[in-house]
Formats: sequence, structure tokens, C-alpha cells
Amino acid sequence: MSTSTDASCGFWTDHSLGPLDRWQILASDYWAQWMSAFVAVCLTLVHPYVFKIVRSLCCWLWGLVESLVAEWTRAHQHDFASSPPAPDELQPLLNQGQRSDNNTHRGLNTNGNLAKQKNPPQSVEADQGASNHIALADPPPSSQSNNDTRNPEVSESREGEDEPGEAPNIHLAQPEADEGLADLATRNRNAVQKSPSVPVSGGHEYVVSPPQSAHSAENPRESFVRSNDSRETVWDFIRLFMHGGVKLSDTAFMVVLVTILFGLFVAQTVAGIFSARIASDRASLSSSTSCGIWELDYNVGGEASIHDDLHNYQKESRASQYARDCYSPSGITNSQGCRSFYNQSIGFEAKYDQVCPFGSPELCLDGLYSAVTFDTGHVDSSIIGVNAPNTHKFRRKTSCSPLNMTAKYIQRYSSDDVENTTYRYYYGPKDASAFTFQTSGNPFQWLVPVYSVKYSPPNHISPWTQTQMTYELNSTYFSSLYPEDDYWRPLPDLRPPIGSTLTIIFVSSNHIYHTTPSLDPIFPATKPRYFPPEREPYYYNSDPFARALACVDTTELCSPNGQTCWSMLPNSASHNAAYWLMKLSLENSNIYDSIKWRLGTALLAQESVSQFISQPLPANQWAVEVSQLFATSLARIQYDAWSIAHGEERERSGYVEVTPDEAKGRLCRLYKFNSIGYTNVSLLGFIGLPLAAFVVYVLSWEACSVKWGKRAPKKDKGPPEPMIVEKLSHSVGDVLSYILVGIFKRLPTWLSKKWKQWWANRNIRSRGADVESP
Repeated sequence: MSTSTDASCGFWTDHSLGPLDRWQILASDYWAQWMSAFVAVCLTLVHPYVFKIVRSLCCWLWGLVESLVAEWTRAHQHDFASSPPAPDELQPLLNQGQRSDNNTHRGLNTNGNLAKQKNPPQSVEADQGASNHIALADPPPSSQSNNDTRNPEVSESREGEDEPGEAPNIHLAQPEADEGLADLATRNRNAVQKSPSVPVSGGHEYVVSPPQSAHSAENPRESFVRSNDSRETVWDFIRLFMHGGVKLSDTAFMVVLVTILFGLFVAQTVAGIFSARIASDRASLSSSTSCGIWELDYNVGGEASIHDDLHNYQKESRASQYARDCYSPSGITNSQGCRSFYNQSIGFEAKYDQVCPFGSPELCLDGLYSAVTFDTGHVDSSIIGVNAPNTHKFRRKTSCSPLNMTAKYIQRYSSDDVENTTYRYYYGPKDASAFTFQTSGNPFQWLVPVYSVKYSPPNHISPWTQTQMTYELNSTYFSSLYPEDDYWRPLPDLRPPIGSTLTIIFVSSNHIYHTTPSLDPIFPATKPRYFPPEREPYYYNSDPFARALACVDTTELCSPNGQTCWSMLPNSASHNAAYWLMKLSLENSNIYDSIKWRLGTALLAQESVSQFISQPLPANQWAVEVSQLFATSLARIQYDAWSIAHGEERERSGYVEVTPDEAKGRLCRLYKFNSIGYTNVSLLGFIGLPLAAFVVYVLSWEACSVKWGKRAPKKDKGPPEPMIVEKLSHSVGDVLSYILVGIFKRLPTWLSKKWKQWWANRNIRSRGADVESP
């Protein structure tokens, strides 16, 4: 198989992958690890700069929300100010500052009793204009006695602004005893001038009392602006929350921000995982320049022919072993031996109780619906390692069934002596004989515990005598794509369709005992025999007939879009090198080329035999055998594609090149496989991720550092300098806004114009119809 010396290092394109993954750099495992580590370091170093950009984006979004809320509030305040409240609406506020009855205005005297005021106002309306500012202060402590004669003074508001989002503490000042509303309004007006106020509708202003938190000088937004990374931000949030520095209005901000920071952490983790995955697989393009097909020149003869037979046996055996290891239906595979090819296996589907594949259903042993079919469907040739921008598709399909064994197809020729009885099987003539195959005697009497399967290749010529071999021990026959040249000519109803091949296998059960009855039609064992002192009998096959199993193989080659298909026969269409590599790899993919060199040793049932005893076999053992042979034919495709791409037989003695002229010299560097000691690194990941990290780093620079704007004076708690990404986003936003505004300004005019044109054309057509009508 392929080694590290066959791999083509450097840049290459894997055309079977997606657009973002197909560009690869094949490097040794050592350098691939260094390249992955370099990308991981770049992504780690860029994290603080990503945080700066996210911080800037969050602040911008928060400011946008605040501005929208302010605009909405200002609009509603304007609507409320245009209709000032009635005097009665202020009466509850005034009642907090005075005690009144129907006739007099009283205040609390020093004894806690009601006292008549000295200068009661003439009316509430009279002093309403004088009290345009109602000072508000904190209410008296709850511990203050009701008998206290001191009047609460207007609290002086602390200088400074409220924290955003916190509702001010608003309280109405209580009047002193014997004090009129005019004096109260005058005293509160002086207090308002010293305190920050919030304007409300109706021309009144309320004094805002700042919060009394120990951390009132800092809120989550200020903490976030000053943070350098997400961990510091989360820690500051926890500190504010533990010390009571977080108000209810800041909770939403903190929740949203923590969610964003968590998403940033997840994104960083995913980026780290992706950086490790840029070293993807071990696929490699073959670097061999000796590609093509070599076969034995039979004119050489002698020892070269013997070695060729052994070589073909080994090629068939390695495909069978790979099929057993890597095509296991249970999914348990030999992981070490299944990593050589680009894809481990070629998938296929098995269907049972299918239509008999022969011209007459009578030929199938159990009637019309007794066949088993294995089908790959249309498979892209990249699965076998073909690497080209436009790869063709292929389909492999095999249908098998045991054959009818009635007297019409099997005849007996012999005397009364069973040992000398001859059975002839009439499934089509071979060479000059009218029958296909014949057996003599009872195979069970042959003291060899095997399943006998022998073969006869089409037009088989002895390599030593150069004459046709005529012995009658052949039990496997093949009808090729060129039936007129074949050694065996099947019955008309047994012939395969044009472009398909037929394989017939005769299996004889020799001296084999079974521990349980076997009802399989190809491997029967139903007659018991007792061996004292054993209580349970053993079962064997007493029928001297050989059992016939036939399979029809079909291979279909299709264009890249799958709309045009051809058989394996030559066609007049012009094809590229990728097509030829696929077609030549499929030449030996059939049931006959999966068993002809190994014969009975290819059967799984043979592996169940130890000495003369066989383990129990399932009732459909013949279908299990065919499934294994079909998997072997698929594995043969994978091996032959590798063999052609590397010129496996080019150095063997007595071999000559038989590559078709249209494909000769064009099959090199089209085959990909899994190399040893090399790893692919994604070109996009290796270049794109560090480049993206560098772009993030540049975008996080302050815009003034590249002379984009002027640096603002430094302040302890001032906003940070705008970054390049902010300037760019604002510029792009301005351009998009300009475009959208232009579109929406012109859209009504354009629609109106189109509507008028349509209406005018409609009227013209209507008038034309009226003129034509009688």
C-alpha cells in the first residue's frame, strides 16, 4: 500500500470537500502541530481586543437606547405641558404641607395642638402663582414625635447628578405653624435654587435627592467601561451586587451584559476548538509518475505465468480480507487496516426476496421473488480516490439466486452403481459440450472435509501447452461482456442483459458433518447419522448433486450530473482522465473475479469447518456468501484504483503496459489516499484565522492614533477614546442611511410613475377594445 514517500507535500486541492475546506497544505505531523499551535496562540492573544470591541459596541447600543428613551420622554412631556393640570390636581400635594378645614388654616403649636394661623391666605389660587417651585426633601424620621413643635425644614440637596436609571426621592416640605402658603413658597423657592431639579409638566420643578448607596459614585455601566476583560467585569458586578451598589434599573443591563460576555467566552472556546481542527485529516495526492495498467504477456510462459497466478490470488485475497475487516455489517472494523484508502468502504444496500434476475423465473429455485440484490446506487467516483473538479459517478449492482435443479436441468447418466453415476448440468453449453458441468459419484464419499468449488476461465488456454483445457473439474463459469468469445454460453433465458456479466458457481459438499440440520439450498445437511455413544446425531448431505448459484453483475458509468450513463462496453463519447481512472478501476469488480482464484477457500462456510465437523449455518447462508463476495468486488475497486495510480505491476517480470491510448499518461496525480506520517492543514484556517486576529487588533486601536480625529482631554471617568471600528461603523452607517433615505424618498415617486403608466396603458387597451367591438 501507499507510504509516506508516495505523498505529494505542499499545497493541493481536495475537490470532494466544500469550498471552504478543499484547499489543503500537506505537511509532516511535526509541522502540522506547530501550525495549529500558531493559530491557537493568535486566537488567544486577540481575546482582549475582541473584548474592547464588544465593550464599545455594548456602550454604543446602550447609549442608543438611552437616547431613544429620552426622545420618547421629551415627546410625551411636551404633550403633557401643552395641557396644564387643573388646580385640583395639585391639591393632594398641597394637603401634604397644610392642614385645612372649611373656615380656618391651622398649624401645630408647641403643645401639639392646632393653632390658628396669623396670616391665612385669602385662597389657594391666590398663592398658586407664587409657588411655582415646590421644594422637596426627605421626610422626617419615623421616630419623630407627633408632639414635636419644630417644623421640618427644606432639605438641602447634595450637589451632583443622580445615577442613571434611579428614581429620585421626592418629598413635600411641611409648613410651620402660623405660616402661610406665601412664606412656604418663598422659602422653598430659595431651596430649589440651591438644589438640582427635574422639570415636569405645568412649569413645576421637583428637587431630586441622590441615592444614599455606599457605592453611589459607581454603577455597572461605569464599571464595564473601565474593565479590561470579561473576568474583571464580572468580578466588578459581583462586588457591586454584594455591597448593594446595584439598583433594580441596572439589573437588566447586567443580565444582558453577562449574557454577551458568556457568549464571548463560548465563541473563544469554539475558536480554540476550531484552531485545533485546522489539522484535518491525512488525505494526500499521489506523487507517482508511473501510473497505468500492466498485465502479463502470456507469450513469456514458464515461471512468469506461475508467479502471475500467485499474484492474482494475492490480489483477490487482500480485497477479500479488507472486505471482512472494513465492510463488516456490525460496524466493528479493524481500525488500523481500514485507514489506507480515502474512504473506508463503498456503501451498499441489500434487498431480499427480489425479482428473479433471469429471463425466466423458472430458473430461480424458489420462483419469481427469491433473489437477493446488492446495490450501491450512484456513487461519486471521489469515494474511491479520484480527485478532479468534475468527477463521474458509477453504480454496482448484483442479483443472485440458487438455480432450479429439476430433471430439466440435471440429468443422470450411469449404471446402477451409485459410485459410477454421472450427473450433467444443462445451463448452457461450453465449448463443444452440450452441458455445462458434470459430477461423478457421491461427493460425500470423498474423504476431504471441504466445499468443492473449481473454476474455468473463459477461453482458458494452458500456459504450458497453449491448447484448450478440456478436463471436467471446472465448476465456476463466467459470461463476460463479449459473450461470443466466451468458453461457456448460457441458456437464452439465463443470459444477462447487454452490458452485464453472469457468474455460475457449482458447490459440492464433501465429507462434512453438521451439529444441527442445515436447510440452506446451497449448503444442505438434513440426513442424520448416529455415532455411539453420542446421543445426538450429526447431519450430512446425502444428495450427490452439486448446487448451482448464479449472479448477474451490472456496472453503470454516469456523467458528473448523472443524466447520461454508459455500460462498461466501449462508447464513442470523449472522456477525461478522471473517467478512465474510474472505469479501469471497475474492470475486475464482479462476483467471478472475487472467487475464481481462491475457489472454495473464499466461502465463509468453509471457515466453520474443523476437521469433519461444521458449526451450525443459517438458513440463508448462500445470501451471506454472496454478500461477502459483493463486498470483495467493491474492495477490489479500491485496490485497483490505487494499483493503477501507482503502477503496481510495472516492475514485474514479463508484464507489458495495456493502458488505453486515450488514458495513457493522464492517470497520474489524480488519486488521493490516506498517507502515513503526514497531516493536512486547512489553508483558509491557517491564513484566515491569524489574519482575522490581526484585523481585530488593528480595529481596536484608538482612531486618534492613526490621525482619525483628535484626542480628547484626559478625564478620570471620561469615556474612552473612539476606536477605529467605531469610526468605520459610523461611516458605514452614514452611507447606508444616505442610501436608504434616498431610496425611500424616490420610491413613492417611482411607484406613482409606474402606476400612472400602467393605468394609461390599461385605458388605451380598453379604448381599443371598444373600437373593435361592433
